[in-house]
Amino acid sequence: MAVDSKLLALLDVVIDSYIFKGEPVGSKFLHASGDTQFAPSTLRKYLNQLEKSGMVYQPYNSSWRIPTVQGLSQYIEWYLAVKEEETDAGVTDVRKWVKYLVETIGNLADGVVVGFVRNDQYYYLGINNLLRDDMVDEYHATKNIIRFIEEKRLVRFIDSKIMKRDQIYYTFIEDKDTVISCLYTKLAVEDYDCVVSIIGPTRVDYKKNVKILRKLVHSLHK
Repeated sequence: MAVDSKLLALLDVVIDSYIFKGEPVGSKFLHASGDTQFAPSTLRKYLNQLEKSGMVYQPYNSSWRIPTVQGLSQYIEWYLAVKEEETDAGVTDVRKWVKYLVETIGNLADGVVVGFVRNDQYYYLGINNLLRDDMVDEYHATKNIIRFIEEKRLVRFIDSKIMKRDQIYYTFIEDKDTVISCLYTKLAVEDYDCVVSIIGPTRVDYKKNVKILRKLVHSLHK
């Protein structure tokens, strides 16, 4: 069954989300993520069409979708068909660097580390840092913070800020009934603007997190 370009583009987003999150993907998540411009009703219709064409499936009734082998094959074939000159090797290398950086700092910071190339992909690590035994009383806040990150609202919030490179900023974000603390900095990597932030509840080790970001900024100017 032939799949038109709109469905292929949506399949690409669904599979990228599934690979990144490791969880089934639904219309509400796709709409909240901002990765597509379709209304929720349109997303549901297109997801149904992808399911009918064998590209995705529901592991059980009323669940979100998971890509099939056929869908993954179509995803890879479509990517292989992209002309080499259309890919940007520069930003690909920077993405890898940001991902590595997030993975490294994520094991050190007191909170969740979120990094991204501005107007591009994002990565995060350190959710377990919010699930420590001494954070049990803040479980509700933790859930809101994780949702704030996964729905890319943090990325959109920071991306709207005017920032100087190599400066460390802080802000407190009020989201529903939760106050979220955020330290962040803008870095220049091969002429690309990248942002690294450490996000968490109000009860985090600010001195430790500032020290980590300072070392990061200084390391880029050695």
